[in-house]
Amino acid sequence: MAEPRNPVARFFNDNSLSLALFTLFVACLAGQAVTGQRAYNASQDAAHLAKIGFTAYLGTGNFLDGVFSNWQAAVLQLAVLITFGAVLRQKGATHSRQPGDEGGEPGEGEPGDTAGHSWLYAHSLSLAFVALFVVTFAAHLIFGWWKYDEDQAVAHLPPVDLGTYFASSSFWFTAFQCWEAEFAAIGIYIVFSIFLRQEASPESKPVGASDDQTGGPNE
Repeated sequence: MAEPRNPVARFFNDNSLSLALFTLFVACLAGQAVTGQRAYNASQDAAHLAKIGFTAYLGTGNFLDGVFSNWQAAVLQLAVLITFGAVLRQKGATHSRQPGDEGGEPGEGEPGDTAGHSWLYAHSLSLAFVALFVVTFAAHLIFGWWKYDEDQAVAHLPPVDLGTYFASSSFWFTAFQCWEAEFAAIGIYIVFSIFLRQEASPESKPVGASDDQTGGPNE
């Protein structure tokens, strides 16, 4: 297929995957905000408390914790996949090198070309995701604390300090249920990628490839 000549059309063509994903992200975030405000106000009404407007809801712990509890889990999933994939093996999986291969690139026997690159650059992808996880985990903790104190106020109970909330079962219950879903999903994906195929997808081995053949994405 010929590449578009128009610069705008070429930009959309070259970046269509990320644009589609970010569009879905914005749409889902908007849906979360709209439905979250309605659910929040329903709870306020049931507790005989004043309802709040849409803009005010966006600053509540209820909304912000809902956002970051999922973000930190998703970022952790990718950070673990990237770092574990560099040192561990899964025979036949698209995101793993062959067992016994100590090379630098998935599916290749030759070491990766790191000449002229600093250690920081050579590990920049995993470091970026680890840093993102630290930031989103901290946001989840802080906004979860806000939400917890909001719920305490509705129940006419005293607020708690951040340290008490961090040590509480309420915080870790939320964290663990998010993490378990992410680890299960990526584990299922790794195993399914051994046996199943998606034609033309860089996340899948070629349709005619054997189950034992490991192929890195974007080959």
